Order: sequence, then structure tokens, then C-alpha cells
Amino acid sequence: MKITIIGAGKVGLEITRRLSEEGHDIVVIDRDEAKLNKIQEKMDVLTVRGNGSSAQLMRDSGISDSDLLVAVTNSDEINMISCMTAKRLGIQRTIARIRDPDYARDLIISKEDLGVDLVINPEYAASLEIMRLLTINLPVHTELFANGKVQMLELNIDESHSHFAGKKLMEIELPKSCLVVGISRKGNLIVPGGMDFILPGDTIYLLGNTESTNKICSRVKKRKQRVQSVLILGGGKIAYYLTERLCRQGLKVKIIEQNPERCKELSERLPEALILKGDGTDVELLKNEGIHETDGFVAVTGIDEENLLISLLAKQLGAKRVIAKVSRPSYAPLVERLGVDAAISPRLITIGEIMRFIRGGRLLSMVLLLNEQAEAMELIAQTGSKIVGRTLKNSGLPKGVIVGAISRENKIIIPKGNEVIRPEDRLVVFALGHNVHTVIAMCSAEGNLLEQTTYFKDTGTGAVM
Repeated sequence: MKITIIGAGKVGLEITRRLSEEGHDIVVIDRDEAKLNKIQEKMDVLTVRGNGSSAQLMRDSGISDSDLLVAVTNSDEINMISCMTAKRLGIQRTIARIRDPDYARDLIISKEDLGVDLVINPEYAASLEIMRLLTINLPVHTELFANGKVQMLELNIDESHSHFAGKKLMEIELPKSCLVVGISRKGNLIVPGGMDFILPGDTIYLLGNTESTNKICSRVKKRKQRVQSVLILGGGKIAYYLTERLCRQGLKVKIIEQNPERCKELSERLPEALILKGDGTDVELLKNEGIHETDGFVAVTGIDEENLLISLLAKQLGAKRVIAKVSRPSYAPLVERLGVDAAISPRLITIGEIMRFIRGGRLLSMVLLLNEQAEAMELIAQTGSKIVGRTLKNSGLPKGVIVGAISRENKIIIPKGNEVIRPEDRLVVFALGHNVHTVIAMCSAEGNLLEQTTYFKDTGTGAVM
């Protein structure tokens, strides 16, 4: 597939790297020659210096015959115009990163007219994830698959977890419909076998039907209390989207923001929330605003280090559930080990949504794990694909891949090696990052891998619906 990427920033660079590794023909457009040179040093892709929204540049550079255009510059306007221009030149599919709340809201009804097939809004997607983490009532981080019938738990192990710590996987008593699919240890990810030990300090990933995973959660600790009040540090776009949703659910929300102009704007747009002008790093201010009584604390400033430090402080001061936004995905595992309940990366969410769209409609959902070392994904085994009609043990799936669950005719199966994959089975797969493209290819009907985008339905969390 020929793919044109406009914008060579961090997101553009990461998408280029991943698609180049999967063998796609990539063209990258940017005005910054230094960024383009950096890409050329690391990857075998074509780079073009210029304005990505220019129809003349697209014609002269041979970009108009691309199968897909992805516009991820820092300008919403350039991204929208680039997609509109691409459609008029005959490029079939387009993706635009659009961050402004007003644009995003207008595009709910007009994105087709502008030639945008998928709208990616990192801040909106991040707010959805934070909302889920704040309101979920389970004691560990979870991801849902198969329309909520399959759940993946991310559980940090310490010495108090006597039913896990210090035992081999084969010695652990798990509910019948549950499976350990991954172990994170000291920053490295292991796809385990029965002889592997689980050690204190490990993070384990368990996959199973919701009834089984809920039983495991009940063993770990008491269920969390419902969140009633939330204190947000930072008044940017994520805070705006999140507060809008929280207030709609009837929660009490306070935002602490230093910029007086932004405080005034937020007060006008979010009349149900309390907007405070102040320094969120001021311990006395946090105490005066009742941090010890706050059910949820969310740090979403533009500075990672500030988010991390204040989140740790909020936890020590008594906030019950604490979430930090990090721009560097590599910070996320560290943050959670230090005691913060969860760390989210808008960049990772954006990349995940774009990759899911590019890989096609048969890839139903995808979660990037541990700084992208692995992915948990849900996909359909197409009729005529290499995996259909074979047992799992003879399927040819590479090492580092586990099919953790199969959704078939409204039934959830936690499969063993003798399970035969049937056409249209929904597979929930845990795979190390370098195996992902192989898994998708094996589940796709021969010859259909590049055409899968035809079947895509825009249902991702990153898209504005």
C-alpha cells in the first residue's frame, strides 16, 4: 500500500517507522528539512520538503496515486485542507488529526464533506480513557474486548499476592476461563510458558471472560468506591473534554489553571465546574481545596515531570485515584510502579487508532502495551486465511503470540492447542510488537490484506462520533 504522511513530528515519525517495518511504500511531507533528514537517516522512505496541503506538490511528487493520506501536522487547518485536496485528486482514504474542540464538534456532521474518513483527536481520546479509568469500579487496570465479554487485567504483583508471587504459572489456580498471556519484568515483556515464575515486582496480563476476571479482582483487594469528585491540574484541551463529560455524569469537578485568560474561557464554557486560578504545585493550595477528600486527581499539564511529581504528591496527601498524562510513552510503566494508579499517553492512543484504521476493518480493536513492546488486539479470522481450519498448535503462529480468547456465536472460548479456528471467529490475541503484522496477515484472506480498509467502520475511541 502506498501511504503519504504529512507532518514529520513525533506522531508522524512513529507512524512512518511502524508502517515502513510492515513493508508499505511511504512518502513523508514536511516543511522542516532537518526532520526529513532525520527520517531518511533511519528509514528507507521517500521524503518531500514542502506544503502538504498543496495540490501542485501532490501532483508533481506523484503523491496523488497514494492509497491513503495521513495528515498529522500541528495545524488543524492544514490537516483538513490536505485531506480535502487529497480526495479531489483521487486518494481514496484520508486521516486527519484535529484537536480544536470547535472544529471537532463541527466535523461530527461535516467530516465527509471535507473528505476526512477518520478524525483523530488525541486530547478527546485521552479524556475518554481517563473517564473510563476514573469511573471503572474494578481494582486493577482493565481493557475490554469482544463487546465487553472478554477482559484483560493488568495486575501489579507484590509479596502480599501469595496466590501469584513466587509460583510457576502451572502452579497457580486460576478460574477455568482465564489465562496469563504476558509478564512485564524490569521493563521487558515475556510471553510466558507454564514453567515461568511470577515474581514480586512483576506486572502480569490476564485474559478471560468477565466473570472469571472479576473473580480475580475480588481476590486482589476490595472494590473501589464510586468517584464523586475530581480535581484536575491543568486547563488544556484534555481538561476541557474530560470536565465536560464528568459534569454530564453529575460529578463535582475543580480545575486548577495558572493562565487567567484560560481560566476565564473555561469558566464560560464549563459553567458547572469550579475553575481556580492558581499554581497546582502549591501544596497548601491542594490541601485547602480538599485534596485528601478528593476521589479522583488528574494531572494533565503540558510538562510530564510536573504531572508525575504532583500525582505522587496527591497520592501521599490522600487522593483516592490518581491519573497522570505523559507525553513520553516510556514514562508510563515507571509512573505506575511509583504508586500512581494510571498513566496515559495521548500519543500512543493516536498511533493506535491510526494503525488500526490502516490495518483494516478486520482489526476490531488494539491496545499498545509497555511502551509498544506488545499489542493486545481483537481481529476476525477471515474465510480463506491461513489460520482458518487449523488447530492453534499447528497454525504456524510465531513464538511470542498467544490467542487468549475466541468469541464464537456469542460464546467465549479460552482455547487450548487443539482448538480449531473457524471462519469469522473473533480472536483476542496478545503479541510481541514485531509479530503483529504477521498475525494480521495470517488472519486475512489471501490477497485482501491491502484492501481491508474498504470494510472499516469508524468506531474507535480516538474518533469524534
